[in-house]
Amino acid sequence: MAYLLQFCGVSDPLQLFHLEQSSQAVQGPAFAGFRPFQLDDLLGWAVDAARQRSWDLELIQRTVLDGWLERAEAIHQWQLRLRQEPRDWRVVAGLGTQRDWERRCEALLRA
Repeated sequence: MAYLLQFCGVSDPLQLFHLEQSSQAVQGPAFAGFRPFQLDDLLGWAVDAARQRSWDLELIQRTVLDGWLERAEAIHQWQLRLRQEPRDWRVVAGLGTQRDWERRCEALLRA
């Protein structure tokens, strides 16, 4: 099984809460916000999400590490942007299987 890690942007707490709640309703990807935006926090969240959803822990860890390394420049830009945003704003990440992301897209189209 493959997992997809996406960095969705910078969001205020209310939008992040709405995203997390709507994700649970459609069994879509797991979402979380990060500030500061650091690999340790991202990896810890991903492992917790994997345990809750019975995902392959080793594959999740590899997906997060590979995604972080592949997007190093973009991540640096997110980190810089976060410094300019209000203190309660977060960088939002989503993680899920291909089917999780398909469900999310289908739910958005129905809305």
